[in-house]
Amino acid sequence: MSTLPCTKPSRGAGQAGAASCLRRLLLRAAGTLPAVLALLVASAPPAGAGASELVWDGTTYLPVPVRLGSDTRLIMPEPFDDSWERDNEVATVLLDAHTLIIRPRSANVEQRLTLRGRKSGTLYLARVSSALPYTPIVTVANTTGLRDDPPAGHTRPTVVGLLKAMMQGSAPAGYQVLHSQRVLLDQPPYRIVAQQVWRSRHQTGIVAQLSTSLPGQTIPVVPANILVRVPELGTLRAMAADDFELNANRLSTRVYLVYAN
Repeated sequence: MSTLPCTKPSRGAGQAGAASCLRRLLLRAAGTLPAVLALLVASAPPAGAGASELVWDGTTYLPVPVRLGSDTRLIMPEPFDDSWERDNEVATVLLDAHTLIIRPRSANVEQRLTLRGRKSGTLYLARVSSALPYTPIVTVANTTGLRDDPPAGHTRPTVVGLLKAMMQGSAPAGYQVLHSQRVLLDQPPYRIVAQQVWRSRHQTGIVAQLSTSLPGQTIPVVPANILVRVPELGTLRAMAADDFELNANRLSTRVYLVYAN
């Protein structure tokens, strides 16, 4: 199964180092749009401490609790790339290909963490918070909710499948592609204007141009932080962008949105 190219920045590189990560996919789980993921690697969790087992189904965020002075081990079902909303708030290290150790740098942490499975291309959205009941181990189970390919017996594309089809410019069977110039968002620093609408009975995709009203500044493009409501199309399920940031040399980029009821 093919996955979208994305070069992961080195840890600690911050926002600037993440600029090389193109076509970054950040899932918008239904109902969670405004909300939201040198350590002692060998240290064991406290005796008797609990563990949390979660299943990612693409309809809510994964709760990942953290506590100042403690480690949280996030165990994913496959190797992954991770992208933080504010990576200066936490220290992280990979224990192995499936396990991320998270240690907060402050007592109050509340942010989103987006992960992409390297094998399946599945996207996971997590809420990393010090307000959640603390457990040192969070295990995420395998999921089929966001497969690139439709399950057996189903021909319509999944959310991720439609995103990839729009990026490739190849409409799946059953989709009608219409041209549009509708302004979806005009709120500094972003302006989003639709270019194409991909309609089907089950979900709708939009290909749009995102530009900045502040051309002299570097503006991060973080789909998880951009709320684009189109009520007649349903809930925004996913959003992707070709570029990680806008700057003096790149004043616009293409974005992709998927809506479904």
